[in-house]
This record gives sequence, C-alpha cells and structure tokens, in this order.
Amino acid sequence: MSEADASIVGDLLTDTPLAEAEAELPQDWEFAERILKRLKPRNQQHVYDMAAKDSKNGGMLITLMVVVWWLFIGGNNDTLENGVSVFFSLNFEEAALAVMVLSLFSALLTEFSRDMGKILPSTAAGGMLILAGLYVAEPFVGALFVGSFDLDVQTGLWRSARLGLLWGGTTYGSNLIVNALLLKWLIRFLDSNEYDFSSRNEPQHRPMVREVDD
Repeated sequence: MSEADASIVGDLLTDTPLAEAEAELPQDWEFAERILKRLKPRNQQHVYDMAAKDSKNGGMLITLMVVVWWLFIGGNNDTLENGVSVFFSLNFEEAALAVMVLSLFSALLTEFSRDMGKILPSTAAGGMLILAGLYVAEPFVGALFVGSFDLDVQTGLWRSARLGLLWGGTTYGSNLIVNALLLKWLIRFLDSNEYDFSSRNEPQHRPMVREVDD
C-alpha cells in the first residue's frame, strides 16, 4: 500500500461514526463509566439517594468508632505499661489510634486507586492494611506465645477484640465516605455534561407476537 493509499484509509477511519462518537464524548467520561459500573445506580435520582445515604452512614459509623475508642480504650483502666507493641513501641491506647488512622487511609487509597487505575496508592494501602492487622492480632498472639508481653490470655483477647472492631468499623465507614465523594463528583459530571445513563438500565421488552389460529 502506498503512502497516498494509507493516508486515504486513515482519513476514512477518522470520518467514521465511531470516531465521531468518541470525539463527542465529554472529558473524564471513562472515570464516570468506572464509577457507574462499580456502584450500579439505576438512574440519576438514585445517584443522589446513594450519595446521601453513604455519606450519612459513613459519618455515623466513623463517629461511632470514635465513641468506642473514647469509652472502651481511651477512658478505660487498661494497664498501658503492659503489652507494649513491638511495632514502634506503641502502648494499647496509641495502637488503637494507629489502627483507626491506618484503616482510614488504607480504605481511602484502595477505593480511589480502584476507580482511577493507579497502582502506587493501592500498594501503600496494602502495607497499611497489613500493619493494622498486626496491631489487631498482636495482643492476643503475644499473650499466648510471648512470656515477656505481660498480658494474660483473657486481657489479650479483649484488647484484640476492641482493636478488631475499630479496624472493621473504620474501614467500612471510610469506604462509604469514599463512595459518597465519588458519587458527588459523578453528580457534578452528569449535570455539567448532560450525560444520561438511565437508558442502559431499562429492561428490554421483547415484542409479543400473537398467534393466529387457522
């Protein structure tokens, strides 16, 4: 094929309806499509409802975890000198705060990297998740197998249970808050670009053919 023929073919491909459709798509539409495919809202009103629900539930859950820390860890009569973590020498109260912070940032980085297609934030989130898990398991495992940990098994189990509650609650609440932030961005995108996706969720009705008796 000569250069002239290749140029003609390239011009024809550029003028096809598919190329014109791709050129008319709004900016950031791929990011919006990834959010739509993951969260699966039915229509634009459902996007508003999901954003309000996730932001409310996420805020309530994070607040509840702070209350749990305040009542059952921060104001508790734990002997903080016993069971000091081997990871950065944190006592139980400090380890509980570290679990909450690590869970929060791990969930934020995981959710954003999933939709934005970034590898580095997800890698950092994995490291934070492992460290938080070590803090959660350490009191019980240390009480079982480490004699110098100065904790009995019952106390170690009770500490790990409280840390596990903070870990799970903060992670889930953070996921809800991230979803609400993504939905808020999606709302602005839909409003500014008049991007309609509701037709894809409409059921496809097959035409009914009436049988005529001979």
